[in-house]
Amino acid sequence: MKRLPLPTVLMGIVSPVPAVILAVGGLFSSAAVPGMTMGLVEYAALLLAFSGAVHWGLALDRPTLITGGRLDARRDNRRLMIGALPLPVGWLACHMTFLGHVPVGLAILLAGFFGLFLAERAAWRRGELPSGYLALRLWLTAIFMACLGLALLVSLA
Repeated sequence: MKRLPLPTVLMGIVSPVPAVILAVGGLFSSAAVPGMTMGLVEYAALLLAFSGAVHWGLALDRPTLITGGRLDARRDNRRLMIGALPLPVGWLACHMTFLGHVPVGLAILLAGFFGLFLAERAAWRRGELPSGYLALRLWLTAIFMACLGLALLVSLA
């Protein structure tokens, strides 16, 4: 597969900036914690859904999905599943946070990011992802999980 284009890498590197600002802001501003935490949950849920959508794009890019080729059907179905699951996980996290169950919402997102990374690592090992993609996802996952973990600790304190 092709290498990642430079704009993709640059956007991946800067995309955690709002999450870091919201997580650190929630740590130092007790009055704004609910708003900061909700913003973090919303942004993380959106990024989780976007990250899953990458796998939909990879599956739909294959002519075997359209023509019904049997050899790649299992891979394409796996990609579609990996692409679909992050959206309801992100929605559930937002909804739980909105209902006032902030630690539950944050924990759901932590599990979602970790689960997506494990699925992507397995796909990378099978050669189904572009060169450099897993390193970028590791970067994003680590930063987002650190921000969500910090917010979880603050919400439990």
